[in-house]
Amino acid sequence: MGTTHFADQRRSPRVHEAIPIHYAIASEDYRVEHETTTLDRSSTGLKIRTADPLSRGETVIVMSQSGSPSAIPTRVAWVHNPELSFAGAAGLEILSSLPK
Repeated sequence: MGTTHFADQRRSPRVHEAIPIHYAIASEDYRVEHETTTLDRSSTGLKIRTADPLSRGETVIVMSQSGSPSAIPTRVAWVHNPELSFAGAAGLEILSSLPK
């Protein structure tokens, strides 16, 4: 019986890339834009640095800092906050549209 690695279960390959982004959180009524960078990305999601308290299942809108007008709706798939601080990382799953 072999060992299954988490990376083998991914839906799409990851590319390690630091891209500056803005994001807005549903719990803040999308009124506050936060700045961060991606740690990696794929066609189905993003891994970001976060200093903000995000909750699994929460909707987050991601926008490029390069001035591109497109906004990408995502859902928080997981959050990793080492030692209960808010400095950590989060996995965002790209949605095709905003949940109702």
